[in-house]
Amino acid sequence: MIWVGKIQEAIDFIEGNLFEPINAEAVGKAINYAPSSFSIFFSAVTGYSVGEYIRFRRLSVSAERLADGKASVTDAAFECGYETVEAFSKAFKRLFGYAPSLASQSKTIKFAPISINFILNGGFSMTRNLIPGLRRVDWSDTQRQSEYVNSVVSALNGLGESTDYDYVCAVSGAAFSASFSKEGWDFGNQRASGVPIILEHTFKMFGYGVTRRFKSDFKTDSRLIMDSIDRGVPVITLDGVIPSANECLISGYDNEGEVLLGYNPFMDMEDDHDEPHDKTGYFRKTGWHEHMQNSMLIIGEKAEKPSKEAVFGETLKIIKKLIAEESLVPSHYNGLAAHAAFANALQTYQWDDGFEPYMSVMCTYKMYMDRRYTVKFFEDNGRGDLAGIYREIAKLCDKLGEIIPQDFSAMDMFGDKGKLKPYCDVLLEIRKLEEQALKIIG
Repeated sequence: MIWVGKIQEAIDFIEGNLFEPINAEAVGKAINYAPSSFSIFFSAVTGYSVGEYIRFRRLSVSAERLADGKASVTDAAFECGYETVEAFSKAFKRLFGYAPSLASQSKTIKFAPISINFILNGGFSMTRNLIPGLRRVDWSDTQRQSEYVNSVVSALNGLGESTDYDYVCAVSGAAFSASFSKEGWDFGNQRASGVPIILEHTFKMFGYGVTRRFKSDFKTDSRLIMDSIDRGVPVITLDGVIPSANECLISGYDNEGEVLLGYNPFMDMEDDHDEPHDKTGYFRKTGWHEHMQNSMLIIGEKAEKPSKEAVFGETLKIIKKLIAEESLVPSHYNGLAAHAAFANALQTYQWDDGFEPYMSVMCTYKMYMDRRYTVKFFEDNGRGDLAGIYREIAKLCDKLGEIIPQDFSAMDMFGDKGKLKPYCDVLLEIRKLEEQALKIIG
């Protein structure tokens, strides 16, 4: 398991720097692991917080030195990082039950270094496994709504990568995607499976390979997921598992794979998922294979991460395709064609009830919200020309949310196509600006 190995690496680092000024953040950085995730995993595996482990180990070593006469109480106190001898003495007595001055006369209960030897023994008793403490995937941040990007961030954080939504959104290409169904209103226009070229690219930019495995039989699919979880690597499913979900982060399994555990924003909506959550906080989904519609991403082993220049160069290639290629999947318009198709649908489709078009607008708008995260990405890579264009695009995307709010409060607009025209005009303005960006990219 990758994360178990990282905890052992952390312990080794602590032992080699025991009396240096280290803390959880310093240890996390030293082993190239996101500090917040690292602290959770460390506690889950060892039973101690990072701070407790460092303190107990320092006091234990100090107790040995005091017992051997190799250090005075004052020396031991300051070596352990205590500001006063009194504070050191209190901590020492709480741990060992006697004052440090009595170390040479007492039998010390040593707090030894932890060594991890993780063994799975088979049989009917081992039916459950999970990766603890992954970052929650939900819609609590109203400006960062992509299920795919949030799932990727959580998975990468769990693998020790320190990254966030804004960067992953841009470097994956998700912030540049546009997709609109050729088959009528679609509440999942923004799903990652509608722009499949971003999938492999996303993980490649962080030094990981990824394999997209399309739905097969239950035995094959459950085994792929269980093997990945047993390695300590989350799985991302595309379309389904929880019926309404675009993507789900799978963080564990139970009952030999009959039940999956994980995160998705729909897990807290009773109409979409009414099975009680796991005690860890993850959702539990029994009969998940029936609802799995598309495929899953199996993340491979870590390789060398590309340089910043290589990441930008490769991402620029993906951006060009996302804008220029009109049909990345047969069922959808993509890129420039998607903006036009969206505007056309609002002006020409017929409907008796405004619910479907309004819901489609709200869901499709999520991919426009993410345009704002392109600006910093271009600026950080010295492309002020493209940053300027996308700054204007981001303003137009914000305008879309003002014209048709995300709360069904403008339902009357869907009874008069004339009221929808300003929205359509903004979509076409975004299209023109992305045409300009495409020419600059070359």
